[in-house]
Amino acid sequence: MRRLLLAALIVIGLPLAGWAGPINSEDTLQRYFRLDWSSVSGARGSEIAGYVENVSNLPFDRMRLVIEHLDGTGAVVGSSTTYVMGPIVPNHRTYFTTRVAAAPSYRVRILSFDWANCRD
Repeated sequence: MRRLLLAALIVIGLPLAGWAGPINSEDTLQRYFRLDWSSVSGARGSEIAGYVENVSNLPFDRMRLVIEHLDGTGAVVGSSTTYVMGPIVPNHRTYFTTRVAAAPSYRVRILSFDWANCRD
């Protein structure tokens, strides 16, 4: 009986695993947010600093960014994550900064966020 149950779970679960994808599409992210950032080298090493602008009328919280470290050809050679501290209120921007490993260039993307106080 246990083998039959396990086989059924595998048969049902395998097709569902292929349907998993990103939670938010780039179109959705661009509709709600604008990223403005730059990389700087300082006494403490390389840093990424910038703003996330909330261009919507909805509040967001617990935003996490992924910083992809790129080589000279644009291939990803590493990555790190950072949080944007505090809420991102409607029609405002919130500052973020994080130290990163040295790389020729970087790409910053929104990895995840929570809708804050959205009640319909």
